Amino acid sequence: MAEIVQAEGWARFRELETLSLKAVTLPNTVIATGGGIVLAEGNRQFMRENGVVIYLQASVSALIDRLEAYPKAEQRPTLTGKPVREEVGEVLAQREALYRTLPTILWMPRPRRIGWWSRLCPCCAARRQPR
Repeated sequence: MAEIVQAEGWARFRELETLSLKAVTLPNTVIATGGGIVLAEGNRQFMRENGVVIYLQASVSALIDRLEAYPKAEQRPTLTGKPVREEVGEVLAQREALYRTLPTILWMPRPRRIGWWSRLCPCCAARRQPR
């Protein structure tokens, strides 16, 4: 990710992200996207039309703790050029507003809860509407 952003910029990374989303979307498939996937209206429309969005919500402090505990600067370049503690709240507010425009299942996993993800499939099945 960082290599692409450094060599080709954020705009190109977002283009590749969109292409990847469309390339891997298949029936009955779970796709773990990056949080920035919702920034493009085309991606939001595609997700509305092709699946169920499950937003794994976390607090600003939890996200900061994760990023500081497992710093991956070589993999996760800064989005705004600001330090992590300043950047996270701003980025999260923007993205949460966009997630709320989608028919989203809000999921707030408890920290360190083993197997919470196993509940996602029944949850998706219950929300999925026939076309």
